[in-house]
Amino acid sequence: MEPVAAAMIDLVRAAYDLDVEDAEWLPQMMAAGLSILDHGLGVVGGVYTRPPGGGEVSTNQIHVASGPEDFALRQARVGLECPPEVQQACTRPGICATLSEVAGEKYASAVESWTRHHDYAKDALGLSAVDPDGQGVMLIAPLRERTRLHGRLRHRWQMLGAHLASGFRLRRVLRMRHAEEFAGSDLPLGAAAVLNPGSFDVFEAEGAAQDQSMRSALREEAKRVDRARGRLGSVPPEEALQLWRSLVEGQWSMIDWFDSDRRRFILALPNPPDVRDPRGLTERESQVATYAALGDSKKLICYRLGLSSSRVSTLLHSAMRKLGADSHAALATFMLTDKPE
Repeated sequence: MEPVAAAMIDLVRAAYDLDVEDAEWLPQMMAAGLSILDHGLGVVGGVYTRPPGGGEVSTNQIHVASGPEDFALRQARVGLECPPEVQQACTRPGICATLSEVAGEKYASAVESWTRHHDYAKDALGLSAVDPDGQGVMLIAPLRERTRLHGRLRHRWQMLGAHLASGFRLRRVLRMRHAEEFAGSDLPLGAAAVLNPGSFDVFEAEGAAQDQSMRSALREEAKRVDRARGRLGSVPPEEALQLWRSLVEGQWSMIDWFDSDRRRFILALPNPPDVRDPRGLTERESQVATYAALGDSKKLICYRLGLSSSRVSTLLHSAMRKLGADSHAALATFMLTDKPE
């Protein structure tokens, strides 16, 4: 199941392509990463909504990038038979696992249903790139054998999922902001900062991005992304994926933008995950606590939010202290099931 590493950055690039129409984003993104998404038996993707508090998962768009002509129909039949508990586990934010791993012995019938409707496969790899608010993308690839993902490979898929979730969220954010004509901002697309792609200097900034430490963080992240894209020399794809984190300081996505004269700039676009919470936590504490409650490792939280390991540890400790949570299980209760009205 070792992915073709050279396609990883192509997939990430496609996730942030703002020139693609919404209806074409999923197909083009899947086409860009097909060599790593398809494990020989096809791949299907869907844009979907998963109610954060539980409930029926609804699919808003489905696209079969490769596989049998009736792939979508087979998948729909599996969905009708899948136990709600397995469906919820397979679609929770950030999960990357095989169906047999999620179902276990308790829900072995879910795997049996899968193999009955996909008689050419024995398992399936699922990648859930969904935000805590329940909006996101699911990718499913049939597998020839029952499979367990090892840690390094699982983390690689989770990093890719972080970008798919971030790219999809950015499109939603820009759509909503466009409706308001980017009120209150003089910068392109309502950006927080505009950077020179040659020197990486911030020559225009608004709000929090005006702070010197934030300007420095944006400059360093722009360099990292350009290295990942190969513009600053050859970087091995695995290292490139590690370099290109999905956010900067939990707030901004770094995006290429071209003006009317086709001059390239780098924009820092506001794109924080919607995890605001009326519990007295700061926005960053709430982000870290939410992802920790959802089961993300500290390493993945650092990658999702573009924060250092020490800062994530500090924020998580502070959030747990404020909430009176003495374990991650208690934290999950506070963050996921004990929301005040």
